[in-house]
Amino acid sequence: MPDAVQSEISHFNSALLSENARRYAASSFRPGTRRQYATALKQWLQWRGLIDLEPADTIDVANYLAELASAGKSISTLRTAIAAIRAGHTAKSWLFDTTAPPISLVMRGIANAHYQLPRQAEPLRGSVLSDILTTLAEGRPSLRDRRDAAVLALGYAFALRRAELAGLDFERLGHGERGGTGVLRLTLTTIEVMFAISKTSRGMPEVVSVPRDELTLAATAIEAWLGAADIKPGQPVFQRITKSSKIRGRLSGQTVAAIVKTRVAEHGRMRHGTENCFAEFDAARFSGHSLRVGFCVSAAEAGADIRSIASVTRHRSMVMPARYSQRADQLRTSPHRLVGVGLKSLEVNE
Repeated sequence: MPDAVQSEISHFNSALLSENARRYAASSFRPGTRRQYATALKQWLQWRGLIDLEPADTIDVANYLAELASAGKSISTLRTAIAAIRAGHTAKSWLFDTTAPPISLVMRGIANAHYQLPRQAEPLRGSVLSDILTTLAEGRPSLRDRRDAAVLALGYAFALRRAELAGLDFERLGHGERGGTGVLRLTLTTIEVMFAISKTSRGMPEVVSVPRDELTLAATAIEAWLGAADIKPGQPVFQRITKSSKIRGRLSGQTVAAIVKTRVAEHGRMRHGTENCFAEFDAARFSGHSLRVGFCVSAAEAGADIRSIASVTRHRSMVMPARYSQRADQLRTSPHRLVGVGLKSLEVNE
């Protein structure tokens, strides 16, 4: 069944399309999206007791969504289920109205009855990251230390999503299926990332350049890794390292998240004397997205305007940068900072 489900998502089932056309149609969804949709569509077929996709009744879909919600599934999971069913119908050239009253009313009711606070990765702020990078550069750094420092530095400097970070190639895109989705370039004055494909690019290349003289720690960390690992043009910038310190292919997005958690936990233990269990608990709040969020929060707290933040993050909408800015302003201008308002402990002069 999984192969059949993947086929529904990846190819338009039309005899009028050539093999090349179907292959390009499959590329309209990113690999991660295809996997998500394939899983969601498989679950829908199992719930309906079907082997192959059939035109869905909106009442059935509404009942399915209600059952998922009652089982504790998140609103995001439900929206993915709707999108997957719609994608499966589109692949069959069938119409499917996701805004039909049974679906929209049930979803609205679920949102009201099962409201959830949005999950937000803990930001890895620039001040903390600078401390981590300095620590990783001390003594005789291992190959893994150099890689992790470069991952953290580049991810923060360009506010990268973990998949974008893992998808970077050096100087030029690699060939074939092993090629990446973006390119890292370093000049005497800038560090530049060009995205051939990204979540927000809509098929158009995006370029972000940052001033090298303001990123000396990052530039040093990145160049140290590139040199130590002997990364050649066209190769993945970040690669897996075996226990025997051998380099073995492109790093995964999951490993990016693991690197963030590991290095944050180490920072807690080494710099603050935090006990192991508390350091691990604190690190668990961080994720691969903490680098991107950390840049946004740090920039907003330093007074950067939302458009300058978006020039790095590549947000097309100003909604998210505005949220970071509003939160920073709220803390900076809090009335609790005024004398007589905040509940601060009073120092007693003896």
